[in-house]
Amino acid sequence: MISLPELRAKALRQLDHVLRAHLAGTELFPLPIRASKALDRSQGHEHIFAQQQQLLAHSKQRTGQGYSLVFKPNRKTGQSEISRIMFDTLADYLGFIDKQAQYAAFAANAARTAAELPALLPLLAQSPRLLLDHAADWPALLTVCAYFQQNPQPNEYVRSLGLPLPTKFVENHQTALRPLLDYLLPDHVRADETDFFRRFHLLLEEPSIKLRFLDAALRPHPAVSQLSLWASEFRQLNLAGRRIFIIENLTSFLAFSAVPDAVAIWGGGFAVKLLAGADWLASKQLLYWGDIDVHGFQILAQLRAHFPAAQSLLMDAATFAQHYQGGRGAGFVAQALPGLTGAEQALYQELLRSNARLEQEQLPAACVAAGVAAAL
Repeated sequence: MISLPELRAKALRQLDHVLRAHLAGTELFPLPIRASKALDRSQGHEHIFAQQQQLLAHSKQRTGQGYSLVFKPNRKTGQSEISRIMFDTLADYLGFIDKQAQYAAFAANAARTAAELPALLPLLAQSPRLLLDHAADWPALLTVCAYFQQNPQPNEYVRSLGLPLPTKFVENHQTALRPLLDYLLPDHVRADETDFFRRFHLLLEEPSIKLRFLDAALRPHPAVSQLSLWASEFRQLNLAGRRIFIIENLTSFLAFSAVPDAVAIWGGGFAVKLLAGADWLASKQLLYWGDIDVHGFQILAQLRAHFPAAQSLLMDAATFAQHYQGGRGAGFVAQALPGLTGAEQALYQELLRSNARLEQEQLPAACVAAGVAAAL
């Protein structure tokens, strides 16, 4: 015979069915629950009674609420046995699974949806848990959905939307909003975008590219030694100067000495991918200077995928052997890097084995100056 915890678990599994019935306006009750387990009659009358005792003690017949038991006599023993388990009313069912408050909120939000945004009702009929799981935020979620229904491609920053809500509400409720907006706006969603903001035509602050003018003659104004530009703006430039140094670490970028006819770009680790599409860089002498470690060479290979002529700076075996101080790299995923030269490839393979690391900030200024002079 089914136990009380098993009955509770089975009753909970009926909740979606009960929620859908409310949305459809259909009547489910009385609601039967299958007992699913037969009584063990092999040990006599007392054992048969013991198997049913817990269910009897907590039944509506004893407590006045919850599930009802239907009995039938066993022809052989004459003893009454439970044949069916029923919830007579919705109130009985909700009380047993302790969902009265949640159901009340669900019903109120369903009525609100029907009044304010009935276009969502077919989705909720498929996924009623959306109403249940986001009950506290549902009125605000409806406000956002109604706004997007009127403005399906806002092309504004999310905190600038004309919503009577806290400015961070949309950002903080992306998980709840995405299925709702996907359903409401099928002809306006950028289906190939996984980012919430791009998917629903919201503006984002672009990643920026930081650069320094290593030759004062290249400055756009005497007082401007460095600039930070959005990547899309950077791609449209064609800076004067024949040489572009791409420097991985910020301190090395800031401390890099003046170089004639040159500009420095802060690479910021794997941010070099932002340079893709800046086709004007292909006409420059590109020099990449990063840490001598696995990540440094992976970044170099990534840069060469877009600019095959890019040179490495101070990332050679001689520099490593002379200045290595026993440093260790971070975790990495080994990758084949066909874009490396033979010498670079040999050093990279050694770094894969040892995970050694020589940070570019550890190189003496005289070493950096000599390396730059040699590259020029």
